Amino acid sequence: MAATIPTLKELYDSIITQLETDLQISIPVFGKIFIRAIAAVWAAKLKIYYLAIANVQKNIFVDTAETEAIGGTLERFGRVKLGRNPFPARNGEYNITVTGTPAATIPAGATWKSDDANANPGKLFVLNSAHVQVTVSDTILVEALEGGADSRLFVTETLTATAPIVNIDSLATVAAEVVDPAEAEDIEDYRRKAVEAYQLEAQGGAGSDYRIWSADAQGVERVYPYLKSGTENQIDLFVEATIADSIDGKGTPSAGLLTDVQEVVEFDPDITKALEDRGRQPLTVNQIFYTAITPLDVNITISNFVGLTPALTTLIANTLEALILEIRPFVASADVEANRNDEISVNKLVAAVQDVIPGSTKFDTLTFTVNAVPIPISNQFLNGDIPNYNTLVIT
Repeated sequence: MAATIPTLKELYDSIITQLETDLQISIPVFGKIFIRAIAAVWAAKLKIYYLAIANVQKNIFVDTAETEAIGGTLERFGRVKLGRNPFPARNGEYNITVTGTPAATIPAGATWKSDDANANPGKLFVLNSAHVQVTVSDTILVEALEGGADSRLFVTETLTATAPIVNIDSLATVAAEVVDPAEAEDIEDYRRKAVEAYQLEAQGGAGSDYRIWSADAQGVERVYPYLKSGTENQIDLFVEATIADSIDGKGTPSAGLLTDVQEVVEFDPDITKALEDRGRQPLTVNQIFYTAITPLDVNITISNFVGLTPALTTLIANTLEALILEIRPFVASADVEANRNDEISVNKLVAAVQDVIPGSTKFDTLTFTVNAVPIPISNQFLNGDIPNYNTLVIT
């Protein structure tokens, strides 16, 4: 049972009442009554004790633990069960094409800045090892100075050297992405993965194992493993990226992330284990198809709304977006039936709106589409189909 933290006044009043009972007196409210001053001091001390007890209680459970940055134990639970701390931001690495005179040297530490026409302009990239030009046009590997997707480059984008390099042109072109950039892992995503690791028992290749294994790949939000339709011993593993690490802001993973998932599903990344203990893919599984999820846009229309205000519009939009974000395909071998939430219905959306609007407001109808298809009653999301909150129109 959670500790109930009384207010300072409740503690003070309790102490005064106890003193009056024990001493068989009535302590005056006014005047130089030192007992009331003492009671106020005791109340403040007791408040600190209650807060300390509540903090300890919060940090003995993974689902409520605070981060170590503020004295909590969340990362300790994660290290025990996930075997790692939250992923830090990962710097992208890119092959870029530079032109110049053969035998010219590009020194280590040389930097380039992404040009204004790029998707992410003004970002810096560094050459970590000196390069001697072999031909007129060479490819070198540079690393972003900032981690995360905000420094992502795309093939054919251009960069400009921040300082002149003898016999080397200032302009360079992106040839390939070698290492995907990734955002630092959100602490609540880390908590959810730790909770799942405690809840899901390893079963030698059940759906829950794929959830646990995939959590070792940075940038994964969740995976959905299914037996591939019409086959035996083959699996479709649908991968959903975190919004920050997706290529479209809807959860679609990059090709690099799919490769990362394949690596951790087939081979434990924990290098402290013996090599023969690191294999993961069950022998009975012939093939795993690592597939990106398919985001399906959900557009909602509310008609004849009476009493609408800008603040109410924002509240309704936030409520519906949060509701849709929680709806995901159900995997029988990995999810709890009681927590099943794989369907959007008109009734569910109406109920969510009615829960947040004042009684003085009303509307006539609510309709929605999934992937531009009108849904009269409800829509269930299966396999790799993921709902994506797209638009809300209120008239």
